[in-house]
Amino acid sequence: MATLTTLLTACAAEPEPLLQQARQQVALWERWLQPVTPDKHTGEDPGYDDHFQQMREEVNKLSGADTTLTCELAEKLFTTHGKDVRVATYYVWARLHRDGEAGLADGLSLLAGLITRFGEGLHPLRTTSRKTALEWLAGSRMRDSLSLYPEVDKADFERIVGALALIEQRLSLWDEGVRPQLGGLYTALENRLAQSGGLNAVVPQNSSGSSSAGSLNPANTASPALRPVQSGRDLLDQTKTLAKYLRNQPQGWLSGHHLIKSVRWDTVHQSPPLDVNGRTRLVPPRPEYRVQLKRLYLQQNWLALLEQAESIFAEGVNHFWLDVQWYLHQALSKAGAPFDGWASCITQDLRLLLTRLPGLEGLCWSDGTPFADEVTLGWINQQVLESVSGWGSEPAAVSSGEDGILLLEPEALAQADSEGIEAALNWL
Repeated sequence: MATLTTLLTACAAEPEPLLQQARQQVALWERWLQPVTPDKHTGEDPGYDDHFQQMREEVNKLSGADTTLTCELAEKLFTTHGKDVRVATYYVWARLHRDGEAGLADGLSLLAGLITRFGEGLHPLRTTSRKTALEWLAGSRMRDSLSLYPEVDKADFERIVGALALIEQRLSLWDEGVRPQLGGLYTALENRLAQSGGLNAVVPQNSSGSSSAGSLNPANTASPALRPVQSGRDLLDQTKTLAKYLRNQPQGWLSGHHLIKSVRWDTVHQSPPLDVNGRTRLVPPRPEYRVQLKRLYLQQNWLALLEQAESIFAEGVNHFWLDVQWYLHQALSKAGAPFDGWASCITQDLRLLLTRLPGLEGLCWSDGTPFADEVTLGWINQQVLESVSGWGSEPAAVSSGEDGILLLEPEALAQADSEGIEAALNWL
């Protein structure tokens, strides 16, 4: 399990500058940190207060929680009723869920200020209850909300680590038995950073699907307005917006595709690092994506396959999923003009990537599944890399994977017509 030291190492920064920055951030919360009354600085336990109960109800909702209301209730409780770590952790979650990484940094700065100023005087006064409340930050609710924002911004991440360092510094003064363990949160943050390509990645390697790379359908929802690029995350979001516009122009698919591919591939300068088991730490593609791609391929719905593969490529770390390139090549080859004239661009682009990152096609996801399955590897060896061993060197062995599936195609299509798509997929 990751520790605070792991995060500090990832930042390549000494603790003191981050602590100094965290103290400056804490000062911004002075109004919220003022004593409730002169004689009782932490006020009363809000556990039975209506505002607290309303706040808890919002946090416990499975979906549709009003995070803005949660933040407003937290302010009322802190300024008029009492200083409580449960309210603080709910506020941290609400800001994360609503505002992403920047919100998490703000919420942790407030929590750091509360712990620094009031320490073990914070409610709830029972040490076990207070410990449990703080450890809620390392739970599944926080991790789920964190996963909604996979792109890492360097400045916000450093603020998060600085606030956590200040919190740990103060918690180290508490008795060990009542000191909360936040290792789960540290691990989630460290994994998220690794999946994003590290703190100094020009463009975050892990991309959310909220602003997907666009569609062949121009009737999609409006894209956000362009603004000055302040980070790799901004660059990626705006690239998706521009690529979507290009795709919606006559014969604009190729230019849009190359734009998003340039940002996602050309900013990667080394293969993802491996763990002790020889696997990358990248989360594998969602299982339903494999099913969707296979189904569209069997249906010979080439335009839909092209759109789906392109959308998947722009999401998460799926730009390392080389099977997507095989599906793109198949869709372009069979979709007719003008798409069939662009199929060779897929092999050319992939050849450049694999030349820069040799061995990438042999890597696997964190669960052990490969970046490129057997069919894709056969295609890569035969058509993409064009093996240097010569024209006459074992062509059958190299192409067996792709030839195999293509020979099965007529029978699979016949079975799909007679017994349905699911039966054909199971047969394959």
